[in-house]
Amino acid sequence: MSLTSLIHTNKDFQEIIRKVTPKAADFKSYSTEVPPFKKKSILADSNFTSYVSGLVRVSFQYMISAILARKNQDSPDKALNPLARKGYEVIHEFFSDVPAIDELTHLFESFTGVWDSFIRGEAVSEGEFIHGAFMCSKLDTIYRLGVHATFTSPTEFVQQFIHPPMPDVESDLKLLWQIFEERFPYEQRTEIKYFPSFDEKRRRVGGASADFMIGDTLYDIKTTKKHGYNWKEAAELVTYYLLNRLEGEPYKIQKLAFYKARFGVIEYVEIGDLLRKYDMEEALNDLSKFQRRWK
Repeated sequence: MSLTSLIHTNKDFQEIIRKVTPKAADFKSYSTEVPPFKKKSILADSNFTSYVSGLVRVSFQYMISAILARKNQDSPDKALNPLARKGYEVIHEFFSDVPAIDELTHLFESFTGVWDSFIRGEAVSEGEFIHGAFMCSKLDTIYRLGVHATFTSPTEFVQQFIHPPMPDVESDLKLLWQIFEERFPYEQRTEIKYFPSFDEKRRRVGGASADFMIGDTLYDIKTTKKHGYNWKEAAELVTYYLLNRLEGEPYKIQKLAFYKARFGVIEYVEIGDLLRKYDMEEALNDLSKFQRRWK
């Protein structure tokens, strides 16, 4: 059971976290035009199914990591989430006798070359870059969540990872990329932590990882069209902070932020404000005693 699942389904966990979850009014925005969570102009509209929307989000996570690593001159290996390779290795192990696995192997190995070249600042095909990120989103999702669809054959199952995104998905990812380049306030040579992971020592909530951290700000990417406040999303952010405290603070977090990709805005809350307003020590104590109940 993941952190997201606990926040959505476990009443004991909800009771602990909800007491310290920042309210909408606690958030700030770098934009002076529209306050956080208020209706704003959507820059990238979409109308995908829930499954495809999830793949778009994860694809964009991979793309942002590469974009930031390229800007920051970071290592390609540092920026590539290992879950994609783990997903590939699992598929390769169980479907090694399926002819289509050779095509997947070629695509995966080719993309790692594209990934490395892109981050080193070389020119690469946008289409190949997006296709590879889309493939990684599927491998990542399969590794984390398992198989939730029925396939008529092993060949069909393997081929799902090979198929490029539909044209509307590719166009959407290109637009999200453009908005990120134009709107995200990147500062040159600021330390970036890619997919920071929490709860590694105690596995108290079954694992939890954010998208990236720049300087002292922890970011969670949102690709939804919804602009309103969602307490469960805010709860996930503050739980990262609490777990980080319980782990001995490997990450020096001072701000928790959403990057709203379809609006090109950042909405954030400062840890100092939360410490003054909420009883974080009580939440830390309660969370340290929390035991998952596997069902």
